[in-house]
Parts: sequence; C-alpha cells; structure tokens
Amino acid sequence: MHHPSAICALALLAGLGQAQDSTLRRLDTLEAENEKLHDQIEALASEVERFEMRDIMPEVGESRFGMGPAASKVYAREQGLSVGGYGEATYTNDSTNSPAKADFVRAVLYFGYKFDERWVYNSEIEFEHASTGENGSASVEFAYLEYHQSDALNARAGLLLAPMGWLNEMHEPTTYYGASRPEIERRILPSTWRENGFGIHGSLSGLDYKLYAMGGLDGAGFSAEGLRGGRQKGSKALAEDIALVGRLDYSATPGLVVGASAYFGDSGQGDASLGDISTTIYDLHGEYQWRGLRLRGLFVQAELDDTEQIFAAKMMVVGAEMQGYYLEAGYDLFSLGSQKSEQQLIPFVRYEHIDTHAQVASSLTADPDQEDDIVTMGLNWLPIQNIVFKASYQDFDRGADRFQLSLGYVF
Repeated sequence: MHHPSAICALALLAGLGQAQDSTLRRLDTLEAENEKLHDQIEALASEVERFEMRDIMPEVGESRFGMGPAASKVYAREQGLSVGGYGEATYTNDSTNSPAKADFVRAVLYFGYKFDERWVYNSEIEFEHASTGENGSASVEFAYLEYHQSDALNARAGLLLAPMGWLNEMHEPTTYYGASRPEIERRILPSTWRENGFGIHGSLSGLDYKLYAMGGLDGAGFSAEGLRGGRQKGSKALAEDIALVGRLDYSATPGLVVGASAYFGDSGQGDASLGDISTTIYDLHGEYQWRGLRLRGLFVQAELDDTEQIFAAKMMVVGAEMQGYYLEAGYDLFSLGSQKSEQQLIPFVRYEHIDTHAQVASSLTADPDQEDDIVTMGLNWLPIQNIVFKASYQDFDRGADRFQLSLGYVF
C-alpha cells in the first residue's frame, strides 16, 4: 500500500524538475538571443564608423577638372570635409659606381572642404624624402578657392598648378607609367610647377579649357639643364612679372584626348642684370585609350630671350630654345581575359628625346650633353585600383642608365 504523502512528494519533485528544465532552456534561449543581439550591435557600430569615415574620406573616383582622382574627391561631396592622399617610395640602382638608394619620395595629404554647391576649397600638402633633415621638405603643392558658376564657367584663385603637359596636374602614382616621370616633364615643364594666381576654367561643347594669370618664373634659376630652378613655388615669390597660362583639350570622343597648352611671360623679375627674359613655352599632347591599350604623346618647346645677359650675369649657357617629346604605349594584360579583373598588369615602353640646347645665342656654344635620347621600359602592376607596384629600366644615350622599383598608393 503506497503512502499518500510519498506520492505527493514524488509528484512535487517531478514538477520541480520539469520547471527547472524549462527555465534552463529559456535561459539558454535568452543567452543565445543576447549574443546575437550583441553581434548585431557590434556590426551596426562598425557600419556607423565606416559610414562616418566614408563621409570624411569618400572613395577615390574619377578625375575632375584635370586633377588626379584622389585630388578630385572634394568635388563629389555635397558639403563638408574631404580627406585623401597618395605616396610613393623608390629603389634606384644606376650604371655608375654610386651606391643604390632607397627613398620614400613623397607622402601627400589632400584636404578639401565644400562650403556649399558653389564654393570649394582644395589643397595638397606634401612631405618629401621622409625627413626635412636629409634634403627633404614639407610644402604646399596647391591650395585654392573655387567658385562654381556652371559647367561652362568657374573661377579659381590661390596657389595653382600650371595647366601644362600631362603630369603637372595629374601626377598620382597610379596615373603614369614607370617609377620616374619623363625628363621633359621635369626639366622643360618643371613639374610639380605651381605659382600663385587666379583664373577661369570650364567645358564648352566637348572642349575643356583653363586660363590663368600666374606668377612668372624666375630666370635667375634657369640653367643649362632646363627651367626647373626657375620655379618660385608660391613662397615669398617675386611678382614683378606675371605670366598668362592657357590650356585647351578636346575630349568628346570616347577614349581620346588631344590638346595644347601655352605659357607667355617675362622671367627677369626686375633684375636688370638679367634683362626681361621673355619666356614662351607651349606643348601639344594626345592620348588614346581602347580596351587595355593606352597610347600617350607629348611635344614641348620653350623659347627664351636675353640668354646672353644670363650668361654675362651667371656664366651659365641657358638654351634660347629647348625642345623635347615622348611617345609611350602600355597594355593591360588582364584586359585580355573573358571576365573583367580588378587587377591590372601593364607592360609599357616610352621613347623620349630632350634637348635643352636645341638652339643657343649666336655668341654662345651649345653643350652636346644637353641632348639625350631615353628609352624606358617596364611593368606596372595594380593589384587593386589604388595601389601600384612598378619596375622600370631607363637607357640614356648620354646619361647613366638606371633600374628602379617603386610602390605607390592613393586614397
């Protein structure tokens, strides 16, 4: 015979066990849901952080108004701050007995601000050669205010890039072939060439134009090698002579850009011993892109007066006429695949001719070493759009040959 109290106790214990199991299951469920909610909150926080950073640092897009892709980021904003930049490092080994060198050539930051739909500020601050203590520098490459009236007419004022050649305005490392810029865009078109000034730019029926009044070059810095030393870089610049600089490009046909640039101004900057040094520079340029192919060419000529006075003052033979051109071709091998690839692998070759003593004053003697033919060949590899690794070899007819490796990035 079962005792009633024992049966009740057993029933109570069974009920408590079932209740405990149910409570544990609910606790497990709540813990799992809590963990899932925690993961969702973390993911949401990450997304908010990415959104906030993207708001300040928008993705690199297309080039605008002749500037590099990263330098153009501020134009894509509706309003507010934009940050970008680029950098490049290079290893160089030449055919002389000089030691090989590795140099972090430049680290650059872009800061832009869009005040409203009309007013924009844009700037580039560059740190060269990793240290100001080793012939490096920190400098402002450009800094300007811009007013947007329409596609046809806009105004710009401040420290401006001279709108000449291919690389002076657009020189981010992903935009050109080889570890080094072409010599004619260093010595005759002295990139990066910037001066204080103001001007207008816009587009009319497939024609893009720029017209600036800028501080003139300083002829006291000219040399047998070219005009590079004449840059004043907007720093306490002599402003006795003002130059007019213009550019016109036709880009209405897909893949094709052809155009011309010109510079007119004196370079004496009030130094009577040098004379006026009337300086005219012009270039013709063209580029064609089709699928993986890119062809690019540039012709440059500079004409200077008063080079005999420069010689009398400095004992330096500066060319009365300087001339150069280059032709280059590159092809992206990844474009041959059936599927579009984010990577690019571009073998290229460039032939360049430069002569900074193409003509000298009749009383002076030209230096044949100022004429050179340069063949550059190499490879650009872009694993993604904003990173590039380069290898190039340059064969100089008169100068030392060199092999270079470099890396570059934009953001």
